[in-house]
Amino acid sequence: MEIDRETEERIEQPASEEAERETRLTPKQAVAEMKINVPVRGNRKLRRLLERVNDDPQLKGWWHAANVNAVARMRINDHSWVHIQIVANIALKLLRQLTKRHVEPSVVGDYGYEADDAEVVVLLGALTHCIGMAVHR
Repeated sequence: MEIDRETEERIEQPASEEAERETRLTPKQAVAEMKINVPVRGNRKLRRLLERVNDDPQLKGWWHAANVNAVARMRINDHSWVHIQIVANIALKLLRQLTKRHVEPSVVGDYGYEADDAEVVVLLGALTHCIGMAVHR
């Protein structure tokens, strides 16, 4: 499949060898290798979410399908679970830097949730941001 010029111009870097290798795994093999790690820093809600995510073959299957569509079919950059983990770590780091400087997350200020809940919301957003790629870009 040829990619259009606009998409080609948006590609920042080609997919890694690891991302390409993962696209050749069966879904069962790919899911077995996936484990998301982020620093939970005593946040029990975040720790429980990570446990549930790492035990969820459906979510991991979506990550695998997203990567196959992105790398093998559309020939664009990595959308594997490794990409998801990188985004999750960056998102949590940004949230923590902002809250350290007294920026209140909207789920805290507008909806009365706790700071621990804000980390859960940010992690969920990071973990699911590529799910649509499992269907199509």
